Amino acid sequence: VITGETGSGKSIIIEALSVSAGKKTDRMMIKSGTENSIIDLDFIGESYRRIISKSGRSKSYINEIPMSINDLTKEFEHKIDFHGQHDQQLILKKENHINYLDYYCNHQNKVDEIMQVFVNLEKSKKQMDQLKQNLSLYEEKKELLHFQLNEIELADIKIEDEAKLINEYKKLNHIEEILTFFNFLKLKLNNHDEGIISNLNSILSKIDSLKKYDENISNFEEQFNSVVVQLQDIDSEIESRLSSDEIDKTRLSFIEERISVLESLKRKYGGSIESVFENRDLMRKELAELSSFVKSDKDLSEKIEDLEKKYNKLAIELSINRKNKSKILSRLIENSLGDLNMNGAKFSINISQKFKENSFISFNNEPIQHFSKGFDEVEFLLSANPGEPLKPMASIASGGEMSRIMLAIKTVFQDQNPVSTLVFDEIDTGISGETAQKVSNHLKKLSKHKQIICITHLPQIAKKADRHLHITKSVKDSHTAVNAEYLDGDFSKEVINNLFIGDEVIA
Repeated sequence: VITGETGSGKSIIIEALSVSAGKKTDRMMIKSGTENSIIDLDFIGESYRRIISKSGRSKSYINEIPMSINDLTKEFEHKIDFHGQHDQQLILKKENHINYLDYYCNHQNKVDEIMQVFVNLEKSKKQMDQLKQNLSLYEEKKELLHFQLNEIELADIKIEDEAKLINEYKKLNHIEEILTFFNFLKLKLNNHDEGIISNLNSILSKIDSLKKYDENISNFEEQFNSVVVQLQDIDSEIESRLSSDEIDKTRLSFIEERISVLESLKRKYGGSIESVFENRDLMRKELAELSSFVKSDKDLSEKIEDLEKKYNKLAIELSINRKNKSKILSRLIENSLGDLNMNGAKFSINISQKFKENSFISFNNEPIQHFSKGFDEVEFLLSANPGEPLKPMASIASGGEMSRIMLAIKTVFQDQNPVSTLVFDEIDTGISGETAQKVSNHLKKLSKHKQIICITHLPQIAKKADRHLHITKSVKDSHTAVNAEYLDGDFSKEVINNLFIGDEVIA
């Protein structure tokens, strides 16, 4: 046991022990004027050290080997169990009762599994709600994309079409001028009296008649013959153009309409034919993505259905186990309360379900709400005195009763609890006399199987201890020091009697 006057610093010992076991702490634990706080702990052959600096950082060691805070916490999970005022507050809250029952049921793996299923299920349902909210928007978007894509694809355009259409439009729009020009050329080339070809032929005839007088004139004959041949080719080409080109107003209207379609598409989709095609490709991609939305919706529905089935199976298994074990646990806690001077007290564990319309899960043919640990709501009920009805603990339990209830639960849980050390910070709150004696006997019985560390204000408990650590506070040169000293024999009895003057000490 740990004893000492109020304010002597008893809780510092427990705090140091919990911090060395991995509890979070802060700079407030560091003594004023020092740079850090060092906590050394020897525990069942192992040496632990934790150093907390002013920066808020900490270092942890086991046998001088560095270890992370997570590893340190795991190291002590099955070594030390702390109980203090905070635990009594926890057990008063109904939402925590299921945790105590599940601990006794020893099905934590299944609880962890259903909690993960619950998280995945809620996440998937939120995704489904979001998909449904966006469904109408997706449909409107799909309809618009289909319209726009259809508009582009029906135009059946190619990148090179624009230049071809513009060139053809220019030609057809000026075909009359072009044909008039070709007729003018043909007339100039072939006019019987004034045509260029006719005049050149006359020149060639004259050359032919004169070349016998001057050999050099023959040179001109060859050149003029070449010119005549070229002009005749041109004449043939003009004839071909005149016979093939014609004024086709229908074709012109078609070309004008095609150009109008191109210009309209360019205005709507980026200003160029290239951007029209880029937008078309983006539309196709987006439509494919929107189409996959339907598949995603189906896949998500199937996923939710599978998760609901898995949740339902786990929830039923957990509920059956809770109901079976709750009867045993209630009886064991009642018996333990009797040992702690609460004879006639009744303890019951109520397991219920909450109705919820349109739930995917049902119980006794009624839809019920699902929670992270199943569909059960668990509440501890207590009747502290014979003849009183069972009521929620928070409404009737006194401080002394809560201390004994917690001790009873800790006692019952020892079969499931592998820890070797139990730490009680003022488990004796609100009790005295015969009740204090029974609590001390109970703690002594527990100490046969576990190491018990207990801060107490009661002589009944202190006198049962195998070892007695007494805490005192002293001030020297304006500095406060907390001193811890092991007491034994008559000195221990004397200190206990001096500390608890006025209380009847039952040996």
